[in-house]
Amino acid sequence: MIPSGPTGEPLPATSDVIMHDLAAVLRAAIQEVAPDPRMAIVDLRLEDDAVGLALRGETTLPELVETILQRCRDAAGDLVVRDDVVRLPDPALGRSSFGVVRAAIAPVHAEPRIVLPQVSQCPLGRRLELLSRSAQWWRVRGDDGYIGWVHDGYLVVGDADWASAWERGEGGEPAVALGADLVDQDGDCIARLPWGARVLREQPGYYRLPDGRLGRLGAGEIVDAYRLRDRFPCRAESIVRSARRWLAAPYLWGGVTPVGTDCSGFVQAVYRMHGVSLPRDSDQQAGVGETIMVAGDVVDYSMMRPADLLFFSERGEARISHVAISAGGSQIIHAALSNGQVALNDLAGTLPLEEMLRANLVRVNRILPG
Repeated sequence: MIPSGPTGEPLPATSDVIMHDLAAVLRAAIQEVAPDPRMAIVDLRLEDDAVGLALRGETTLPELVETILQRCRDAAGDLVVRDDVVRLPDPALGRSSFGVVRAAIAPVHAEPRIVLPQVSQCPLGRRLELLSRSAQWWRVRGDDGYIGWVHDGYLVVGDADWASAWERGEGGEPAVALGADLVDQDGDCIARLPWGARVLREQPGYYRLPDGRLGRLGAGEIVDAYRLRDRFPCRAESIVRSARRWLAAPYLWGGVTPVGTDCSGFVQAVYRMHGVSLPRDSDQQAGVGETIMVAGDVVDYSMMRPADLLFFSERGEARISHVAISAGGSQIIHAALSNGQVALNDLAGTLPLEEMLRANLVRVNRILPG
């Protein structure tokens, strides 16, 4: 159907030349920001409909929308460009603005489809910001800024006040599991708590889960959050000790616990327990700390201190794709698919994997100051 004006005459569609120019403006503005799709949503498009030209889609970067609209208006002269962009979090969610993981582990997917591989995980008790919803899936953002999709079955959903109360430990004392089982009055297991799971201690030996269930400690260890600094101080030798506790944890793409982990999930989880927040993926982690060596430098293993992070790329590739924790000197602890698990390797060693790692080392960063 051809749109018509107030007198019945057909309205001219926006010319192909103008649409081409405005599309170029849109692409240029997005490229300037260069958003990381793991950390920001930028799904924007220009459409010409019966009413006129509109900028549509959704984004977590509202300032980018204003920039694009202004540039489109400048380029299009008198042409009106409507703002039909949804700023995320989606206002349609109302008071359902946060979720807390209720299952032992919540897989995070790149798209709302269970058949696709997970890109990360969130342990029980982790708070997530809800950005939008698609059927039974929530698009979420973690406290590390990482964005993905989590199925509704893994979450308890509430408003900001409720989520803040959970974070504060209202009605109990916040506690963190180091791997534990909670059981009911009959001794039946009601929850398996992985490393980093967060619960509330309501009385000695009894813990409340995000969905309100109460259980007692049946096996393993749960530490009151206020004691974590004593148990896991932010010191290099302590971080390496924690890393060694993960030895033989199976390799699992997207994993973040000793039940299964990938290289950057292992590094992030270990450092997190010691009070240091790191990004989720290895190429993001490479931007943290002080760089003490880059590719091309003469490798001096005596420069490498325990808890330094070593970064590697695939042969011939520029992008960093692997990270390891230094155990001091040439020794590293890492989750590698080639080992099938978290293991120790020696960069000065003769194993094929060690020779490959030595050839592909591109950066060493010191995360701890001093």
